[in-house]
Amino acid sequence: MGERKMTRDIWLTALILVALILLASPIRGKQNGITAQTGEKGKSALRRIYDEDQKDRTGTDISGDRKRRERVRQLVGEGKVQSGEDYYYAAFIFQHGQTPPDYLYAHVLAVTAVSKGFNSGIWLCAATLDRYLQSIKQPQVFGTQFGSVDDGPTTQNPYDKEMLSDRLRATWCVVSSATQSQILDDVRAGKEFRSTRTCSAN
Repeated sequence: MGERKMTRDIWLTALILVALILLASPIRGKQNGITAQTGEKGKSALRRIYDEDQKDRTGTDISGDRKRRERVRQLVGEGKVQSGEDYYYAAFIFQHGQTPPDYLYAHVLAVTAVSKGFNSGIWLCAATLDRYLQSIKQPQVFGTQFGSVDDGPTTQNPYDKEMLSDRLRATWCVVSSATQSQILDDVRAGKEFRSTRTCSAN
């Protein structure tokens, strides 16, 4: 029991620190100063990679996902990613990774996007943290992740529903736990999945 409480306290402290960073950041809205290379119709390199990633969500071309992550990491490493919007695209690409470091990097990128004024990335901060936690066999805390194991029923587990209040979830643009339960019931009934995001993605 003591070890579980310590783990919860560590994660809660981390969440509070990230929240303070987000709240301390000036709200500047979407930035226009994209410095990554641009091409087709003025799109940044990150936007083009993101669009390609979204078109290729079959889950079958793992090599394509890996190449996109390598390209994104290269652009970030070369200092060619500057705007909050591009950091958001980069985070989404790593959110589709395969390993805990991919998801942790996605979380850092998402937090960076919000810190640079791209406030549409707040939900992604929550989702990347949840995915990272589950990838290291810890319970998610916001409730953004749904999945199944070995053709079992769709579930959110492991999920510590009690760590965060619905008021705090709302601050991070995540639907309430009651709404999540309805989404889960709908998915299990064969209905279309609904996002847990409450804030606009744009």
